[in-house]
Formats: sequence, structure tokens, C-alpha cells
Amino acid sequence: MHTLGIPRLAGAPKAALVEVQSDEYGGGRPERMHSALFATTMRELGLSGDYAHYIDAVPAVTLASLNALSLFGLHRGRLGALVGHLCAVETTSALPSKKYAAGLRRLGFGKAATLFFDEHVEADSVHEQIVCRDLAGGLVAARPAVADDILLGAAACLAFDDLVGDHVTRCWEENRTSLRLPPG
Repeated sequence: MHTLGIPRLAGAPKAALVEVQSDEYGGGRPERMHSALFATTMRELGLSGDYAHYIDAVPAVTLASLNALSLFGLHRGRLGALVGHLCAVETTSALPSKKYAAGLRRLGFGKAATLFFDEHVEADSVHEQIVCRDLAGGLVAARPAVADDILLGAAACLAFDDLVGDHVTRCWEENRTSLRLPPG
């Protein structure tokens, strides 16, 4: 969804978003697309790697950030919020990805299972600089009025992440699944 911002940008901010999205889509190598790497991780863990296979099992709180991203992406006037959302994603993902990869290794999983997360440790450390300085910074330099919307998008992303974390933690403490149970 962040890709929807590309035609709405110009100059250095546009180039910055294209650079980050190019990495997400494998830089022209289908096997390096992050969606393909994630599907491999899922299969290595004995789960389905099919797109949206578990969509009906996840609670609404899990999808809230993506729904906000869709709102930002589908409304031209929310370009700043779209950029802010991406800034929040890229600046908060490297450390958790490092921990996920380490946890999988501790459990005995190999490179095929950890590659998605290992890739994000390195890539997102670079991406956070690009999206904050070149994309958001460049956009604010060109259009100062969009600064508040960038903060809105980042705050929304982080707030939804907190809600998901609270939900998962509460379920863990209550010794129950965080997933939706099938009807019946």
C-alpha cells in the first residue's frame, strides 16, 4: 500500500520511496521479494505460505494498522499520513526482526526460516534513514503543511501496534490463543 504514494510524490521524496519499495519487491529478483521470503518462513515453520491464508483467524486489532494504511493510500489527501506510517514501520522493525530471527535459530530453524527477518534487520536499518530523511524530510521541505499529517500516520501506526501488543500479551497471560476461534 505504501507504493500508492509513488505517483503522488516528486523529486527526491519520490526517489526515496521508489528505492525502499524496490527493495521490498526484491530489486527485480522475484525470489528476493519480501512477500516470497515471508512465505518461505511460514512454510519452514509448518504453516501455509499462501497469501491471506490465515486472514479469517486474525482478530480485527491485527488488521487495524493495515486498514489505516489502506485509508491513507486510497485518499490522495492523506499522502503525509501514508509517509508517516511507513516511517513508523521502517524505524521500528529492525530490532524485533533481529529478535525473531534469533528466536527461530534458538528453536533450531535454519536460514530458510530466518531469511525474511535477517533481511529486515539489515534492510530496515538503511530504510529508516531513507524514509525519515529523504522521504519525510524532503516532503516536509517541499510542503511544510504536510508535517502534521506525517506525524498522524506515524502515531496511528504505533498506536495500532500497541493495541496488537496489548492483545497478544493479555492472551499470553490468560493462557489462550490470540487468534479468532472458528465458529461453533
